[in-house]
Amino acid sequence: MVPWYRSYIVPFGLAFIAFLIITTGGWIRINDAGESCPDWPTCFGTWGFDVSAEEQEEWWNENPDEIDSRGGTHRYTTYQIFTEWAHRALVGVIGILVAYSHYTAWSLKDKIGTRVYKIHFVSSMFLIMQAILGYITVDLDNAPWTVSLHLFMALIFTISLITVGFVWWQEQNGLPDYFKVKKISNKLKQYIWYLCLVVLIQLMIGAYLSTSYHRAACDIGFYKGWPLCQGSILPVLEQFGIILNYGHRLSAIIVGGMLLYVEREARNEFEGSKSVVERMLKVTGLFYFTNIILGGLYVITAVDGVFLGWLSLIHLLVGACVFLTLATTYLLINLSKFKETNDSN
Repeated sequence: MVPWYRSYIVPFGLAFIAFLIITTGGWIRINDAGESCPDWPTCFGTWGFDVSAEEQEEWWNENPDEIDSRGGTHRYTTYQIFTEWAHRALVGVIGILVAYSHYTAWSLKDKIGTRVYKIHFVSSMFLIMQAILGYITVDLDNAPWTVSLHLFMALIFTISLITVGFVWWQEQNGLPDYFKVKKISNKLKQYIWYLCLVVLIQLMIGAYLSTSYHRAACDIGFYKGWPLCQGSILPVLEQFGIILNYGHRLSAIIVGGMLLYVEREARNEFEGSKSVVERMLKVTGLFYFTNIILGGLYVITAVDGVFLGWLSLIHLLVGACVFLTLATTYLLINLSKFKETNDSN
């Protein structure tokens, strides 16, 4: 029997750590600590997080070119610096573990085939790209578009690890029956693929909004700020912030409608068969419509332009779960089709 530390359990564990990295990224934002480590990979020239106000001032004086958008007079608390430090520490940990998992997949290629190793190689490249984007995000003082791109790559990296886990599982022991998709139409498969793309774009827009000055573009408070925008069903779209905010909400309605339609199609197609596709779509729907309520509460509970950070973090994480659940559904469909093709050959 293969020990757990040399099996498909490892990439699933890595996917969990990747989700924790997304969580700490959101934690940084809600604590207004996005620039609390102005250099990379060190933090104020050190490898720790306990950097006093005096040490920060000394570092700014020695590195005037690194002064961020707040200017060299701002001082971060130890707690704020720790959030960024913890985020980077997790990235370092997962980097070591991904290298180990990658090597393990390579060393077992005679038993599980080369397919796992090749997919793992792609996942490892995603991690390198994510680290580069992290550097760019810090270097550009957390510009909203860099934060969106950073989140995009984090989600792609996470689903790539989930892919490695399921492929490894299939090649090592075979997937359990409750994960197998015996038959599905190409139409339903394509619908799920389109939903994955739209949800991913929606998440990137949301990340841009949460890190820019456009969060309150539709106003705040119940009714006028949400579910309406500027107190109207169709506001005057003359400002970029209103366009972005309104577009995010409109896409949320469209995705909700698409999701309900796809769920109905799945019920009709798998009637009485209890397919994993139908179950996963129900979980996706639960996440999604919960997140719409969370998004509304985020706007309603804001006071004087100040939003609840913890609610924003939950909104982000539930949104990430929507994408990851949908993408995993699409993955399981393709794994089953690949298995059928191989068996027939």
